[in-house]
Amino acid sequence: MKLNEIKIDKEVKIQNLKVEETMKTRMLDLGMIKGTKIKPVFKSPLGDPTAYEIRRKSNFYERGRC
Repeated sequence: MKLNEIKIDKEVKIQNLKVEETMKTRMLDLGMIKGTKIKPVFKSPLGDPTAYEIRRKSNFYERGRC
């Protein structure tokens, strides 16, 4: 499942990352590692960016950057 396919307020657990190596480093820096729970908490009216709660912190990400 891709990040943009997760329903708002539905918590999921990361099982693996399928991204380019440069993006993988960024995601790991943000704490997106196997077993981490992530939850979309807000989507802008146009659908981009989306706020995700990762390790109890809210972060906004634009499509294509995460």
